[in-house]
Amino acid sequence: MDIHNIVLLGEAGSGKTEIAANIAIRLAEKDEKPVYLIDMDQTKCLFRARDFSSLLEKRQVHMAENPELWDSPLMPLGVSALLMDEGIRCIFDAGGNAAGAAMMGQFAGQLAGMATGYYYVINPCRAFSGTGEEIKESLDAIMVSARVPAGRLEVIANPYMGGYTTAELIDGYCRKLEQELVKLDLKITCLAVSKSFSKEVRKLTRLPLLELDTFVDKLYV
Repeated sequence: MDIHNIVLLGEAGSGKTEIAANIAIRLAEKDEKPVYLIDMDQTKCLFRARDFSSLLEKRQVHMAENPELWDSPLMPLGVSALLMDEGIRCIFDAGGNAAGAAMMGQFAGQLAGMATGYYYVINPCRAFSGTGEEIKESLDAIMVSARVPAGRLEVIANPYMGGYTTAELIDGYCRKLEQELVKLDLKITCLAVSKSFSKEVRKLTRLPLLELDTFVDKLYV
């Protein structure tokens, strides 16, 4: 894999954490380098790092040190040191608004000197994420706060409506999102779907699929 570090950005509820976990686990399974998932979300209202860490550790994915601070609105300690270690891969789950993304901005200098992939996750099923204008308003604010280099952002589509989700719904929302992104001179890099839908979705779309094991539902049911 050419990309060394990965930064996942997007609105709250877009599915960043689920996607970050899946990417981190896949890298940990295939890569000799240690993989760290760094939770930069300062809200912690929906998905707490301490609940997720045990699942990740079982799959050889590490988290930042100082677990007693994970659920506090504080910067995880040791991020700069992890970034300086070329033998470690870092996956950043950034906060779901401009204020949260600003936590990433302070590391922009370090990340710029590395092979870093920046991905913006969009769940077009959510309110205020359905039109190009709505997407642009949030995307612009988050990109500026996170100090994402121009031309480096890629889009991951993640259409999901809980128990109402079907393969047809995923495909329909994804096609609509593609049309809206044209207005912003963007395109979908890949489509994130649960493995339970992937076989059916593959028949409906030409987009590369990022197949997801679902962890969030397992934690909170």
